[in-house]
Amino acid sequence: MPLSGNLEDFEITDVLQVIHLSNKDGVLHIKGEKGDALMYFKGGLLLHAEAQGSEGMSAVRKILVYRNGTFEFRPGEVVNKTSIQMPIQNVILEAARQIDEWKQMKRVIPSVNVIVNFVEEPEMSNIELSADEWKILTTVDGKKSLKEIAKELGLEEFLVAKTLYGLISSGLLKVIGEKEEEHKEEEKEKNRRRGGFFRRR
Repeated sequence: MPLSGNLEDFEITDVLQVIHLSNKDGVLHIKGEKGDALMYFKGGLLLHAEAQGSEGMSAVRKILVYRNGTFEFRPGEVVNKTSIQMPIQNVILEAARQIDEWKQMKRVIPSVNVIVNFVEEPEMSNIELSADEWKILTTVDGKKSLKEIAKELGLEEFLVAKTLYGLISSGLLKVIGEKEEEHKEEEKEKNRRRGGFFRRR
């Protein structure tokens, strides 16, 4: 029996629970207002998720806030990636926790497109940094966005955001801007080229 429907009628968490309890293998395809997403299950265990250019738990967090759109579970379909491996209840709890923490961080870090740089004269001393903090700090150059740093280091966007939030709060870093999303930049470039074409004529 196919599993499909509208997200206005079914909570996405309920759909995930059904797939988990049925121990199915396959891919859940979601068409939402913020873009397409997918979640790959094997034996009811969530192994991979993709949404809005993110993978793993970052993608799950984005999927869980979808309120409009459609979903379809395709049994037997396979995705050759593994970015998550835990019971769905744990995935939902972890994603919900991350969503709450993101809400708190939004006043400082409004999106994954923010760009940070070092404070010229930080008012701090004897700071002890963890291995992850040092790793992330080495990529800060005032040009790369949070999303680009996470991709470069192979880390979850949430972990990078949480680390940068702590470093900003401690006075070591500051937000200096926000990078436009790639698809918006591409659209601007297309419009610029069209404009240039018509001006030449």
